[in-house]
Amino acid sequence: MGYKSMVSLLTAQNATETTKSLVDTLTVPQGVKNLVGVGAQVNSAGTTTLEGCAYIIELESDDMNPWSGTQQFLGVGFANGNGAGWVGLNPYLHPCNIPVTGGSHIKCSVTFDLAQTINPSSRIQLVFE
Repeated sequence: MGYKSMVSLLTAQNATETTKSLVDTLTVPQGVKNLVGVGAQVNSAGTTTLEGCAYIIELESDDMNPWSGTQQFLGVGFANGNGAGWVGLNPYLHPCNIPVTGGSHIKCSVTFDLAQTINPSSRIQLVFE
């Protein structure tokens, strides 16, 4: 069996708050059985202050059985090293093995740990097998 990868829209976040923001809702492809990887990208035009960025990726489904509630993953933090813009690590793909049902929907959200002075955009990547 092969892998199927999906990437959400790049969605602007209101990061001046630390509340959960919906990035996108993705439909699980037909013919897959497990979610095997979760990743995120945070993108920004930059900032002029030394500022860190850490976040939580949250996945939820209202129409998938079994699902076991909200699934949370740690977002890779970013740091501004020289005052000219964010310097970040390559996006990290969290390995997992969560049963899924083809055709169901997964709501993908991001919650920032700290309020940001700029509004970054984020996207979520899901990998299925």
